[in-house]
Amino acid sequence: MSGIGVLLGLLVLAYVGSILVSGRTIRGFGLPSGAEYVLLGVVLGPQALGVIERSVAQSFEPVLIVGVSWMAFLIGLAYRHVGRRVARPGRLLFGVLGSAAVGVAVAFATHFALGKLGLLHGAEQELASLGVGLVSAETTRHMIRWVAERHGAQGPLSDSLADIARGTALVPIAAVAALSASFPHEGMTLPFAARLGIDFGIGIVLGLVATVLLGREFRQTESWGILIGTSLLGMGLAVRLGLSPLGTSFALGLTLSVASRHQLDIRALVQPTEKPVMLPVLLIAGLYVDFGLLRQFWQLIVAAIAARLLAELVRGGLLNIFLPASRASGPLIGLSLIATGPITMGAALALNVQMPGAITSAVLNMAVVGALFGELIGPATLRRALERAGETNVQDEHPDSLHPLASNPPPPVTTEHKA
Repeated sequence: MSGIGVLLGLLVLAYVGSILVSGRTIRGFGLPSGAEYVLLGVVLGPQALGVIERSVAQSFEPVLIVGVSWMAFLIGLAYRHVGRRVARPGRLLFGVLGSAAVGVAVAFATHFALGKLGLLHGAEQELASLGVGLVSAETTRHMIRWVAERHGAQGPLSDSLADIARGTALVPIAAVAALSASFPHEGMTLPFAARLGIDFGIGIVLGLVATVLLGREFRQTESWGILIGTSLLGMGLAVRLGLSPLGTSFALGLTLSVASRHQLDIRALVQPTEKPVMLPVLLIAGLYVDFGLLRQFWQLIVAAIAARLLAELVRGGLLNIFLPASRASGPLIGLSLIATGPITMGAALALNVQMPGAITSAVLNMAVVGALFGELIGPATLRRALERAGETNVQDEHPDSLHPLASNPPPPVTTEHKA
């Protein structure tokens, strides 16, 4: 298929798919991680029907980077909120630290397994270990919303897990930024900490610039230009310096959510773009699946999944200590946090584009396998945990209102003011 045909197909997917998974249909429709679109990419890709060659997909890599970076921007913009509710900082911090600990545990287990199996050595072993840890850390917020909406769940456990999942989204973004800063761009001889600080610092500065440009009054048409302009400028600067545009974009969105008086208007304006951007990214991730790599590294995949399961059980035990509402489920509550989502696959894609090679391709394949495995365990375990906590099938007092766990923006506010 030609590049023009692929582009038109992705645009159609973005439009039709966003309708199917938006509020226009039943809530909780589709899979939490969007894995069905990854499988569609596998079917259309060179490993199955061969409708789309991988070389064609590679020609869209600059667009892909922009799409994944825009996803990171949206996550940063809504990072402090879960639907209409402000997320509690302690839960966000628990999500970040717990997710980072899980990723580190999986990275160590992967490093040990690679050494024992003799598959990789030296720098390749280090990169593979860190990459597998990166794609094994996040808990997708879409899974919490998906289960909650299908089963009418409300209560302290539902709210806590939604906040924790929101916090984990930072980990794959920060991990990609750290890996990018670990391999300095030609001519950039600054220390690692300085490069990482520049990555996020560009986003913070541009976020403050956008806040000033938005001014005291919010005008929808002008705001689109400011948001797109500053976002693309940040992405371009990060790529030019050999840094991660994901880190820059996340910092830009988070800065806007903190500094701008119009942050509710901005969220309502840009949040509907998440699904149209996310679905083509997931389909392209499916095109990169390589069954040969999966067969070559199957022992590594098994070791990584086993390490993730064990780490989640430990995190579940900690949840039982600090979150009384989770004690009815015991340490198994940790398995409800195992499902990864679009930002993890997007981060793996960005890493593969920035540092192409067999190792990052294997990491991307591991991200896809991890997402599919999480689909089998995460939603079912979460449903049982919410049932034991007595939070399922709770009727909304206002059934037409937005569910409190939804990842959509707050109710529409005035987006056009006349002087």
